[in-house]
Amino acid sequence: MHNHGSNSRPDKTRTIWNLALISILVSTIQAHEIRGYTISQSAKIIPPTAREKERPLQAAPFAAFAPKVTTRWDDNFLYVESNGLPSHNVMVGITNWQQQVPLPHPYTGDNAWRIPLHPVVAAEPASIKGRFLRGAIALAVNGIPIFNPQNNRGEISQEIGELDQWGGHCGRADDYHYHAAPLHLEKTVGKGMPIAYALDGYPLYGLAEPDGSALKPLDSCHGHDDTKFGYHYHASSKYPYVNGGFHGTVVEANGQVDPQPAAGGVRGAGSPLRGAKITSFEATAASTFKLGYEVNGEKRAIVYSVNADGTYPFEYQNGKAGVTKETYSTGKQRRPEGRPPQRPEQERERERPPSRDVPSKTIDNAATNEGTLKLGSPVIAEVGALPVEFTGDGAGVSPPLSWTGAPGGTKSYALIMHHLDPEGQTKIYWTLYNIPANCSGLEKNSKGIGLTGKNTIHNNDGYAPPHSKGPGKKTYTISLYALSATPQINATAGGTTAETLLAAIKDITLARADLQVNYTRVNDSAAEKAPAPKPAPPQGPAGGTVKPALADTIKVNVYADNWFMMYLNGKLAAVDSIDFLPHNVVTVDILPEYPLTIAILAKDNADPKTGMEYGNHIGDAGFIIKFADGTVSNASWKAKSFFKGPLNRDTANPKVEHTAVPENWNSVNFDDSKWPQAVEYTEQRVNPKEAFFKADFAGAKFIWTADLDLDNSVIFRTRIEKPG
Repeated sequence: MHNHGSNSRPDKTRTIWNLALISILVSTIQAHEIRGYTISQSAKIIPPTAREKERPLQAAPFAAFAPKVTTRWDDNFLYVESNGLPSHNVMVGITNWQQQVPLPHPYTGDNAWRIPLHPVVAAEPASIKGRFLRGAIALAVNGIPIFNPQNNRGEISQEIGELDQWGGHCGRADDYHYHAAPLHLEKTVGKGMPIAYALDGYPLYGLAEPDGSALKPLDSCHGHDDTKFGYHYHASSKYPYVNGGFHGTVVEANGQVDPQPAAGGVRGAGSPLRGAKITSFEATAASTFKLGYEVNGEKRAIVYSVNADGTYPFEYQNGKAGVTKETYSTGKQRRPEGRPPQRPEQERERERPPSRDVPSKTIDNAATNEGTLKLGSPVIAEVGALPVEFTGDGAGVSPPLSWTGAPGGTKSYALIMHHLDPEGQTKIYWTLYNIPANCSGLEKNSKGIGLTGKNTIHNNDGYAPPHSKGPGKKTYTISLYALSATPQINATAGGTTAETLLAAIKDITLARADLQVNYTRVNDSAAEKAPAPKPAPPQGPAGGTVKPALADTIKVNVYADNWFMMYLNGKLAAVDSIDFLPHNVVTVDILPEYPLTIAILAKDNADPKTGMEYGNHIGDAGFIIKFADGTVSNASWKAKSFFKGPLNRDTANPKVEHTAVPENWNSVNFDDSKWPQAVEYTEQRVNPKEAFFKADFAGAKFIWTADLDLDNSVIFRTRIEKPG
């Protein structure tokens, strides 16, 4: 939706970083023979005279990043060489981390990236959804590969905290790559230039046409043909973020575009580190780097060097656990004191065994998990609470899932979500089968993967969101089955039921894994529907409200995508002065009077007639606020939408729904008791820009309604009885 902010690193650190990368690039190139090429003092590769032909147009945007990125070409391909490290800072802000760090990789010589100079239109476009989950699908013009927006588990990396502010992270080989379009590169290459090339040879542009005009309708690959610019793709601020498929011909082998360069890791692959957040990354000296992170508030770091002799000394600063040192090298690692190699900072988590707390006569007919099959979800916390977005009180979409440890011989998967009601009846919420064996997960609101069977809630195909009646917590079980064959089911007019599926997989189930989730409905009883009595306000010396003195002045930080106005106890306190333009933080001083009623109107930049922004884009939103007295935005606030669109996400024939805003929405006595609770969103989902990171929002959560994309005008309300 907006370009990323500029890098805010100090000039001195930036200089050290750039010098370090150039030094690594030179040493990397020198360590690998490049037949027929020479290296100038500036580290630029000079092609042989016999190959000195007219530079193809595709080479132009890469030239903006020389000498770190170099190009050569022949009649058929543009070859792009780099060390796989960008000039911008990396990794900061990642909260879903598998302990990788950025290392240089020799994308040179025979291991260079190659872009077809003469793309060939494919007979059938190849979608990237659920495919090409390994390796790159495009190459950014700064020499950094772009992977599928889905990770190799099928989850969308941008939406689960895996990516930094530039849309990248490191893979299992400590190789840095993007999973979202690097829109910030437009500032370097200039408007009208591609920011990447898909591996089929077609260019990828930003959010507008190359000539700066509004974006024209896009095809299923997120591209289109143009008489002036030819066929090209466009990036977006939400899925698919990059090209949604290949308009041109590519060869698919082992789940990736073939051929493409290989990344050569020197350490074993890491595992997720629960509770970790990367806070800094810097070059402390030439070829020496420090990645800082926190685990549940404890500061830790990894300090490592890339030496000319091919060794990689690592120092793991593990907080209270102490410091451990390891030295790795290409093809082997040196083991201190004879210990087997390991990541000392890895905190291996105990996997919960499949739960059997909720018996089910129907479901337990299937084989239990006898192997290591594990089922999880990036949105399910340890307590198993199902976020409201995936229930009947929210958007009602299916949750994302991921699994590992499939036994050998697995040919397909099946999935059933079920619940045992108080009367002992099993209710089916989700039936899915013929999930391909190469899948390792399902994305949120998954469509087009496997075949859907019937649920017993609405007696139709697809996912039925939990919406159980009666007070108290309800527990639901999602069961995944690894199968040795594709189940043979004779489809009937009535559809495939869970019982039919269980009968078909009875003799072909290799393993089963369960994931239990629970949900407590909002306003699910008469008592809960009634407005809760409000506690008496704190008493001052003479009774009544607490009146502030000048010394009670506090700061409030507000960040909205895109605009807001805030009332405190019915009085206008702040308005975003930058109307729908750059994402900015508004900081105001207030004298709060308690009890404090906060009422905020927030708006996304949406056309009132279409609900879209910047032409035919469906925009997203987000709001976060923090008061110095400890008040923060979270799911305890009320949130209600008054402008929704485009309805059903129909951008071809957009329709909207406007609801009149109550005249007294900002007053202290306004009754919001029947409004739904706000929904919390991750920082990665909202994708705030640079200004956000410079302000204090610790403890606050991004909030909106259940639909972050289609709800464009939202009112938030809450009441604070006393400070803290």
